[in-house]
Amino acid sequence: MSSEEKISYCATNYPVILVSGLGFNDQSRILNYWGTIPESLKMHGCDVYTAYQDAFSSIPDNAIKLKFRILDILEKTKKDKINIIGHSKGGLEARYLASRLGIDNYISSVTTLGTPHKGAYLADIVLGKLPLPKFATARLVNLYASILGDMRPDSLRSIVQVSTQSMKQFNDEVVDSSKVYYQSYGSHVNKEYPNVIWRTMAYIIREYEGKNDGMVGLESSKWGNFRGIIQSEAASSVSHGDMVGLTQLFGNPKFNAKPFFSEIIHDLKEMNH
Repeated sequence: MSSEEKISYCATNYPVILVSGLGFNDQSRILNYWGTIPESLKMHGCDVYTAYQDAFSSIPDNAIKLKFRILDILEKTKKDKINIIGHSKGGLEARYLASRLGIDNYISSVTTLGTPHKGAYLADIVLGKLPLPKFATARLVNLYASILGDMRPDSLRSIVQVSTQSMKQFNDEVVDSSKVYYQSYGSHVNKEYPNVIWRTMAYIIREYEGKNDGMVGLESSKWGNFRGIIQSEAASSVSHGDMVGLTQLFGNPKFNAKPFFSEIIHDLKEMNH
């Protein structure tokens, strides 16, 4: 690849906005949610932004905030549309925005990564809706907290929204827009994964939804055009955090999210998004 090709590798027709998931604010100084992914994409020609989402707000509330963030970006860039890439719950907020808030004309594509489109059995377990022994439930909640950080009082609402029952209602009410291209990616944690916390999470959830990334089942992550399982030659097993570069959360250091994001956006470029 020539230097000119490298510079334009991620030069999509429209800007790209990255939407973070449950439990973290992408503006936090404590944890850099996207790491150096945005800088890497910019070096390859991508006009990329982050969403400034709240860590524990509801899907509708964050979707409304995302709407005004996008309208501001489009005004500044003088572009007609935007490409949205949503991680985890951020993908649901992108879907809600495209379907319910009247700006689907301004959205070229929605790409979701590890998003619980059919709900997360992890949420059901945390909420006590599945019959696990008390010691197992307590252990799971502790593991969950160790990855997401201490939960604030309003975090319960966010967890309820991604339960399997809530997502059935969500999918009935939030119908995809015919004006938007939807695609998705998922991943899974297997017994070879290098960290015991993610392996334990995946093992507990596997009983209910099979292969999963430690938080979200592979089948649940499929929406629109499913593009496949996230992995690399160096890392065959990728967790929910690894896929966006959060390997500092007891992750797999062999997985590099920057080339993965470059490929996603290059594909969008090739599809004229």
